[in-house]
Amino acid sequence: MINLDLPDRISVTADTPLAAALRQHPDRALRITATRLRRLEVPLVQMLLAAAADRRRRGIGLVLAGLTAAQADQLAALGVTPAMLTMERAE
Repeated sequence: MINLDLPDRISVTADTPLAAALRQHPDRALRITATRLRRLEVPLVQMLLAAAADRRRRGIGLVLAGLTAAQADQLAALGVTPAMLTMERAE
């Protein structure tokens, strides 16, 4: 499993570590940690959902970990379910 910690801010239009990890490891499970992330912007959520759906179809895991209660609530408000994206709250 590849572990990736998201920075406090991330743009999906730039070549970020997230985009690089998705490209460089298309057949590896990913654990993406959002502990430092300050905002879950919709383009980022869309990218994560697309990556999770692609990996799920191929039997490869993707977990968004380290979510705060506010981040989990924001994802729920956007209609994101555990069936769409495996999520783990911060401890």
